[in-house]
Amino acid sequence: MLLRLPNEILYLLADFIDNIETFTNAAATCRRLRDALYAAPPQIILRLAAASAPTFFSPHPHFLVLATARSASNWALGDAERVHELRSALQGGIEGFYQFCLHHSGLTLADIRRIHLARFSIINPLSDKIDKMAGQQWYRTPRFWNGGVSEAYTLETEADRATFQLLIYGEMFASTMEAFLEPEKGLPFHDLTTRLTYITYCIPDWRCRSKSGFEVLPTGPYADGEPSEGDQVAFHHILSCWRWECLWGDAIRSLLFEDPASFPQRRRNEKEHGQQKLLRDALQVQGLEGMQLVTLPKEQISPAVLERAMAIKARVRQVPRLPAVTTFGTRRIIAVASDAPDPACEVRLCCASSRGM
Repeated sequence: MLLRLPNEILYLLADFIDNIETFTNAAATCRRLRDALYAAPPQIILRLAAASAPTFFSPHPHFLVLATARSASNWALGDAERVHELRSALQGGIEGFYQFCLHHSGLTLADIRRIHLARFSIINPLSDKIDKMAGQQWYRTPRFWNGGVSEAYTLETEADRATFQLLIYGEMFASTMEAFLEPEKGLPFHDLTTRLTYITYCIPDWRCRSKSGFEVLPTGPYADGEPSEGDQVAFHHILSCWRWECLWGDAIRSLLFEDPASFPQRRRNEKEHGQQKLLRDALQVQGLEGMQLVTLPKEQISPAVLERAMAIKARVRQVPRLPAVTTFGTRRIIAVASDAPDPACEVRLCCASSRGM
């Protein structure tokens, strides 16, 4: 009886389905119904996916935010009112940003399949690496506090959550890095205020407090006072620790340079060369697919990802100046790049002690 309906009616069925599980079950019944349902627009697919979270899309809401952050962020680019709406949503924490993504983004079935596959090839391997440099595996290092690790520190790291926080940052701000590296295009970008807003409220930390030039509002994760999470300090440790730098240095040398000496590994007591840091920053904020560089062997990395990485290397070499900086504080000065995404410095500002600031 249902299949006697014209296609124009069948195309409307997705509007009346409750979640993605019902959708896929219905689509599996016959070819005609599958073709009709698969024509559903991305906004409906996202609604169905959201209705099935967190059962099928965990961790919730980080998984679906990761899947939609790039398109939702790009929706706001270059429009002052939309940027204001984005910042207001970010101030509601990851749940507030999730609602923003639901309203201003969409998903295709291909997107869902791609990200579920990436869980095994990118997300889980990256989370494992982070756990070994800042999580439970790191703490299980023999003689941890007595020389077992070089940067022993008390952290409260949820490795999976930190992984998604980093990937979401890249999905949101990869276009901003592109705008800095290719200024001749005049591309719109998200400024430092928007990037700090994401870190402040979507990577909450009880140490994050207002200081000179930087205000933390009592909203989102700070609505009831200090949050219980210590995510910013963990995030800063991950992005600034020696293991993270070596992970990226090894990948850059092996994948992007014929002569590894062209990208030398600095000694611990040496300051990192500005262009080397810019290249590493640019590569690590490319979002989910960009993390293939440090999670997959070369033969399994997408040619498009390698091509993009080589193009970024070429642009970094041609950039006329390093990113300008904005300084915060009065007595203890923290300098943060204002033009180009620099998550390690940005999160350091957010979680720096208010003493002396």
